[in-house]
Amino acid sequence: MPLVRRSHEIWRELEAATGENLLFQCGGLIFGSTRSTNAAHGIEDFLQSTIDVARTHAVGHEILDAAELGRRFPQFKFDIDDIGYYEPEAGFLKPEGCLRAQLSEAQRMGATISTGNRVKAWHQHSGMVRLETDRGDYEAKQVLFAAGPWVSELVPQLSPYARAYRQVLYWFEQEGNAATFSPDKMPVYIRLPDAENEMFYGFPLIGSQSSGLKIAGEQFDLACNPGELERKVSETEIAAMFAKAAPKLRIRNQCLRAVTCQYTVTPDYQFLVDRLPGSDSVWVASPCSGHGFKHSAAVGEAVAELMMSGVTSYDMGQFGWRFPH
Repeated sequence: MPLVRRSHEIWRELEAATGENLLFQCGGLIFGSTRSTNAAHGIEDFLQSTIDVARTHAVGHEILDAAELGRRFPQFKFDIDDIGYYEPEAGFLKPEGCLRAQLSEAQRMGATISTGNRVKAWHQHSGMVRLETDRGDYEAKQVLFAAGPWVSELVPQLSPYARAYRQVLYWFEQEGNAATFSPDKMPVYIRLPDAENEMFYGFPLIGSQSSGLKIAGEQFDLACNPGELERKVSETEIAAMFAKAAPKLRIRNQCLRAVTCQYTVTPDYQFLVDRLPGSDSVWVASPCSGHGFKHSAAVGEAVAELMMSGVTSYDMGQFGWRFPH
């Protein structure tokens, strides 16, 4: 929770500094059946865990029964035994804008940005780290690897513990008046799994009326090679997503587009932010198990503090290196 709150502050600071609109607090809804404990993303009872964290940290929220859910959120189809957690200050980020803002502020403060530069190898010697890249070599006293699904190529010790999984994102046409699905009317949401339904999550209508509603699920059964990711989304996959979401969300059987991405996941679904074992100079801040971007501003601040002074105000112990090496 400290990372969440500080990240929100940093996003607002970046908005003020750059004029970008980054964080949109449209509210967040997590809902599911009372007939199930709603295990999701490595947590046995995701809904109750969310409620417990909110209560512990005084996060504003409401617990809604099926009748109230239906009255407040007509964009969804609720079952009579559904229960929901609603958090008014939750929302979504615009990742591309966040990256632009971070990079522009870094450059303004004196950083040198070098993109499209592939690291071929790295070595430690004489208290320095040398990176060999396809655009020449670099040396530094400390290096941070934040390479997402490619982290195992740079840190082979992580290969068994940082697995990349192909995920598919879909945009379906909404059913009804587009204004009903706008961010001022509809929250971001997670529909939790139960015995009959798999988990999926999604967003309100962002952009034009023809943009569609972004919907996605998660799969952790088939790992992939990040360099050989199957980018094509099949008609079978589209049909399966519609079959999963349509009973709970007011969408038409019209997929406007679909794309793939990758989650890089640890066995416990947590982050990894720590020094490489046996090294004082090499740090790893990845993988983040598919839920890292929203926290990345504060995680970056914590890593910067650790690399510069060895201490940080954040409790990062739970994200330490916990794998054999």
